[in-house]
Amino acid sequence: MRQRGFSLPEVLCALVLFATVLILLLNYHRGLQQGSEAQWQTRQVWRYALEQTEPESLPLPDGWLMQKQQQPCEGCLCISVVITSPQGHIGQLSKRICPFPKSNQE
Repeated sequence: MRQRGFSLPEVLCALVLFATVLILLLNYHRGLQQGSEAQWQTRQVWRYALEQTEPESLPLPDGWLMQKQQQPCEGCLCISVVITSPQGHIGQLSKRICPFPKSNQE
């Protein structure tokens, strides 16, 4: 009478292969998650930098740092902003706000 099933070495090889694949998938998932978080942080930096280039802007959330300069330049207002996220991502943005020419359509 012949027994059916897997031998102990076959089961151990399958277990090692399963554990290896599982660890690789978890590391891949972690890498994707870290990349997604870094991309989100970068988008937040640019969003806040764009908001802060407005003459009147809302304060940043806790942990965020900002350096802002406003100065007149060639008849316009030049605003330069450097934003640093809590994780260290940095974004710099400059904007020139010029008065609109008056129209003669009155």
